[in-house]
Amino acid sequence: MRATTRLRPWRTAAGLLAVALTLAIQGFASSASAASGQLPGGRSTYVVSVLGGPMNAMAVRLAIYQFSADGTVSERYWAWRQNSISGDHNNLWAKVPSGYTTAGCLHACPIRTPVGFQSGKPGTAYQGRWSVGGDGVLSIHWTPRSTERWSLDASVPGVIGARLLGGNGSRGWGLGSNASPDAAVDLNTIYDSQRLYGPLAQNAYGTPTQDLFNGWHAPDYQRCSSGLCMSGVGVTAADKQSWFSSYLAANPAVDGRKVYWNNQQGKVQQMEAPGSDCISANGGGHTDALLQALDDNGRFIGWVGVEASLNKRRKGQAVVGAFAMVLPSVSSAIS
Repeated sequence: MRATTRLRPWRTAAGLLAVALTLAIQGFASSASAASGQLPGGRSTYVVSVLGGPMNAMAVRLAIYQFSADGTVSERYWAWRQNSISGDHNNLWAKVPSGYTTAGCLHACPIRTPVGFQSGKPGTAYQGRWSVGGDGVLSIHWTPRSTERWSLDASVPGVIGARLLGGNGSRGWGLGSNASPDAAVDLNTIYDSQRLYGPLAQNAYGTPTQDLFNGWHAPDYQRCSSGLCMSGVGVTAADKQSWFSSYLAANPAVDGRKVYWNNQQGKVQQMEAPGSDCISANGGGHTDALLQALDDNGRFIGWVGVEASLNKRRKGQAVVGAFAMVLPSVSSAIS
């Protein structure tokens, strides 16, 4: 059962979205844009976040796409699906330590992440082909029966925004540039960005998907002395039920563009582990996996991410989500 969390959710027979079967599949190698040596939006590397699937089997995927002018595309991805778990108490294996803690902050706490995204876990590789039609829509053909369609936005210099139109998911966002896929920035640089904001699609088991907005504000955090993590500042009140524990970690020298985000409300934290200073291992909090987005010059502009908080398949539980958060100057590219 655990191994299924690492499968690409829409490439199994049960996970294929019906809409993918109705999409017009363009020729794999005949695209004029590919044949002429161009790249989609003129950019080689995209980070993307996607949510989709049937009710109670919703899945999320986080990936780095690398496009070549010969019409091929490769990806490295991590994926999670609501129905990959059964029974209760899945937190301990589904929400695992990332390999980082908040050592050097007010409290030294483990930072949890969706299983498979831990430090040192490279994701799964996959290959496909791409084309751009006369309407400017990017189509990625992973198999003859599995196609994604993306609209591209060049309104911001140095970056291309992408929004999923259909195929392997119902909602998705991407950010592309010519920065190397191995390029990444440290946590201090992320902190200096001050404010990020963007769209969020979230689904809890047994409920409709919600279209929301998500934000991150640097002054709400303190940087740990290690330089590898930060922790929310709102964890000092005498009443711990008022806390909002939120941890981030990034180490580009080891994990490239990966960023770890783990958060939990104080009322839940104290219900699960009364008197605790850290997010409870029994619940694990909200576990999010992020990938940095960079512009053509390698400057940090935000991130794309997914939540995979898989605990049990009951209404309101097994939360999955996909989102993008960017600098205000970049927001028009994904809005």
